[in-house]
This record gives sequence, structure tokens and C-alpha cells, in this order.
Amino acid sequence: MFSKEAPARLFLSFLVLVLVLVNAQSLQLSSHSRELLTASFEEGFELRARLLADELSGAWEGREASVATELLAERAPAHRFRSACVLDWDGRLLTGGSCDPARGEAFDRLDHQQKRRLVEEGWAMAAISSPYEVEKAEASGYVALRRDSDGQGSYAVLRVVMRAPSIAEANRRFRATLIYQVSGLSLVLLAILLFFHSLVAPHRRLVAEARSVATELSPDGGAPVNDEAQFLLETFQEVVARLKQKEQELLALHRLEKTRADETEALASDIIRSMTTGLVSLDPSGHVVLVNPAAERIFGIDTSNARGRLFHEVFPGSAELGRMVDEALLRGTYQLRGQTRYGLVEGRILHLGVSVIPLLSPQETPKGALCLVADLTEVVELRERVFLKENLARLGETAAGIAHEFRNGLATILGNARLLKGSNPSSEPIVEALVVESQSLARIVSELLQFARPEPLRLETFDLKALVSELLEELRPRAAEAGVLLSLEGDAVGLDADETLIRKALSNLVVNALEALEEIGESGRVDVEVREASGLALVRVRDNGPGIDAPHRAKIFTPFFTLKEKGTGLGLSVVQKIVVTHNGTVELEETSSGASFVVKLPLRGPASFESEDWL
Repeated sequence: MFSKEAPARLFLSFLVLVLVLVNAQSLQLSSHSRELLTASFEEGFELRARLLADELSGAWEGREASVATELLAERAPAHRFRSACVLDWDGRLLTGGSCDPARGEAFDRLDHQQKRRLVEEGWAMAAISSPYEVEKAEASGYVALRRDSDGQGSYAVLRVVMRAPSIAEANRRFRATLIYQVSGLSLVLLAILLFFHSLVAPHRRLVAEARSVATELSPDGGAPVNDEAQFLLETFQEVVARLKQKEQELLALHRLEKTRADETEALASDIIRSMTTGLVSLDPSGHVVLVNPAAERIFGIDTSNARGRLFHEVFPGSAELGRMVDEALLRGTYQLRGQTRYGLVEGRILHLGVSVIPLLSPQETPKGALCLVADLTEVVELRERVFLKENLARLGETAAGIAHEFRNGLATILGNARLLKGSNPSSEPIVEALVVESQSLARIVSELLQFARPEPLRLETFDLKALVSELLEELRPRAAEAGVLLSLEGDAVGLDADETLIRKALSNLVVNALEALEEIGESGRVDVEVREASGLALVRVRDNGPGIDAPHRAKIFTPFFTLKEKGTGLGLSVVQKIVVTHNGTVELEETSSGASFVVKLPLRGPASFESEDWL
């Protein structure tokens, strides 16, 4: 193999060039990394400073210096600021006692370009003080506070100071790298200049190593060459080619991993979108990040513009739900499988199952929260109906026993009174009063037995509107006698229920309305409405009578509670029992005048109760 000093010099020169390029590239990468770290730090610093400025703007624009000072003292540590204060454009302290720069010194570290940026963009960061000392490195940032709504008219500056240990550490490492690389390169150059001849032997060893590498790359050792420089170059090119091949393989693996990551993200998005449980994702400050379609259906709202708004603004219907979210965001408290009531805009109340799960950082500090919501309204209402059925059944058993005993005694009293009737003319009025009262008590006992007796359902399908129409026709003579107008509105509704019991319940409601209107006369009116909505049959009986006072509204379905002199207090109780037996509800609606009862019945007959839980 041919060797001479000139090729060695050429090779050494090439090596020196490579070293210089590598060192320059390394320094450039280190410098670029430091610039990126500084830019990232400044971006985060600016974001935190502007957030604090936004929180401060309300108090400061109102000239409430004490409130602004308290706000700065409270919120500056939360944004990781060592100090925060408000200065005028001369550097004088306006509010916030955590920093007190001397007059004129507050902006000395800002150059002309930074001051111009502060005026034009409302933000500037001064050069980092003690940039190579991790414990002392600090960054000062300035946010222009603006008075006008159009963003013009800056009149004060929020000055915040944040520790910058990461920047100082990066500066120290860059300086050390620079020193090491420059020193190393200098030593190499000095060694080449002073010990050139002694470096020939390493050159030869390098050639030997290159041949060894060539042997590994090519088992036959490759074609023989007569020029060492050419040999080293070809070996180097082969190594670079192999490295590029490996780089392509790594790129292919990277693309594969990215594809898998995208597929995983898409799968997660599909899962969230397909969940039947409502999901609301929040950031650390309580702003909405994500609302899935299930949550939109539960709350009945369009959340297309909810992203970025506070949770309390988007979901204002429950103070308890808001408290759970605040506890999770502020203290990292878990709220699992809780229940709360949520009021919708249209006035309907939802029973919600709620779990609020804080998202914790490695330092156990909340960095967001997930709110899982399930609509338990139907389950809760069904349980309440079952509970009401059980109570009515127990009450009926008790009432039946009492009524049976009363009925036997009344039969004896009434029989003896009828025997005495006509036997003594002087006691005739007393005997007549005894007969009348006994008959009245017997009627009450009969109604009590009717209320207590179990009502077996005989289900059949019939037109609910036709049934109401027939009922009103039967009652129309009585209504005409009292001067009350009866009206019916709505459409035909097919109902699967016990027609006799439904007729009895609706008859009691209409008769109650007629009795309440007897004193009004010609101006009395009873309006009945029949319609279908959301799988339910609705019957509304509304009158323009005196109505029911607020203290009595909660008791109207209680047995024996009545406001009528001759009433038994069982009419509405019978109505409730019949409706509940059909798994329906009867409610007294809020009206400005008169009384309005609404009966809701399932169209397809009473469904059996099944216990449900939620995720």
C-alpha cells in the first residue's frame, strides 16, 4: 500500500476540518437548544404574566389599589412568580408590595427594542440576571396594562419576577461545552503542529482500523487499493451509507409509531364520542376543554362554543356540581358516584349521577379534571313511584282494617236507629239526625274501603280523548246547572291502561274542579287538554277557581285532607293511587290563578321496576 507524507498531511488536514465542523455544529446545536429553551421559557413566562394581568385588570381599572395588592399577593405565587407589582412608566411603585425597585431602575435592563416591544405588543422580558447562577438566576417580565377597551392607552406596567434555574443551567452547560470544545480543539491542533511525526503512527493505526471496519462491512475485505486516502474515504463513505440506511429504518419505525399513535388517538376520540355517560374535560383553571355528545344530550344544550369557557358558565344548573368541580381542581379531591339535582333552563329538574376525577401531575397537584355525568332522572322517579306504591299499599291495609271495624258498628247503629224511627214522635228529630249521620259515616267508610281495596288492572287499549269526551258529556248537565263551561282540546291518544280506573281518576279531577267553581257561577270554566309527548299520555285539567294556597299544596294528596266542609279528603288520594298503579304521575302545576292538575301515563301500560346503576 502506497504511503507518503503528503497524503498524511492531506488526511490530517481533512481530519482537522472534520473536527472543526463537528465542533461548530455541536456548538450551533447547543446554542440553538439554549435559544429554544429560552424562547419556551419566555413564552410560558409571558402566558403566566398575561393571565395574572387579566386577573388584575378588574381591580386595577377600578383603581382599587388595596384589592389589587391583595390579589397580587395571593395570585403571584400561584403563577410561580417570586414577586409582582404594578409600576408607572417612570418605574415608580403603584401597588403590590412584593417588589420595590428604585426610581428609574425598573426598566434599565430593557434595551430600546424591548421597550418598543413593550409599548407595541404589551410585553417584554429583560435580560436574565445572574444568568449562570442556578440559585440566583431571575427573569423580569413586563406587561402593559391598558385602560381602553380597544387595547390603546397603556398607563401602567405589571412587573413580575420569576426564577429561571433552567435557563441558568443551560447557560452553564453551554459555557462549559464551549470551553471544553474550544480547549479540546486547540489541544488537537497544537498536538498536530508539535507532534506531526508522532501522529503518523496513529494514522497508520487508523488505516488498520479502517481495514478492520472494511472487513466487517465486506467479508472478502473488498478490492485492494494503493492509496490510503482513497481507502479511508471509501471506508468512510461506506460507513455513512450504512448509517443512512439505519436512519431510513429508524424513520420507517418512527412513521409506524406515529401511525399507531394517530390510530390510538382516533380510537380514544371514538370511544369518548360513543360513550353513553356524559364527559366534560376541564383545564386547571376550570375552563371547558371537551364535551362529548352524551353530555350535550343530558344537559340539552349545544356546547359548540363551550370550549374555553368556565364550567360554571356552561353548566349553571347545580351549585353542588360546581362545588364538586372546584374541590377537584383546587384540592385534588375525588368525588365518586355522587348524586345531585340539576335545573334545566326550561325548569325541568334532572337527577344526575356524578363522578369528578382530578387529573394529577407527578407532584400530586391538580392539572385538570374529568367530570362524568349520568342521567338518573327516570331511575329516581321510578324509585319514588315504587316507594309511593308501597306506602299506599301499607296505608290501604291499615285503612281497610279500620274501615271494616267501623262498618260493622255503623251497621248496628243504623239498624237500631231505623227501628226507633216512628216509635216515639218526640224523639223523631233525634232519631232522624242519628240516621243521617250514620249514613254519612257509612259513605265515608265505603270510600275508605274503596281507597284501601287493591285495584287489579284490566289493561286494554282505548282512545283517551274519546273517554274524556264521554266523561265531560256526562258531567255537562251538572256543569250547566252551576254555570260552568267545560271544554276539551287535543288529539286522539291510544292508551294501554285500565279504562274504568282511568275514568274514575279523571272524573274525580273534573268533579273537584266543578265543586271549586260552584261559587263563581257564570264565569266558571274547566279546560281539559289531552295530548301525547315523549312516549307519555298527558291529561291537564285546569280551572279558573280560587286555586290552592301554598301552605296546602304539599298536603292535597294526603288521605282525609280536605278544604271542603262535606268532603272526605279521599278524592285526590284515589286519583294518585290509580295513576301510580299505572306507573304514572299526577302533579299540581304552578299557575297564576286557579288550579291545574296534570296526569302523565305511559302509553304502553305500566312497566315493571328494574334497579339500575350508572357508570
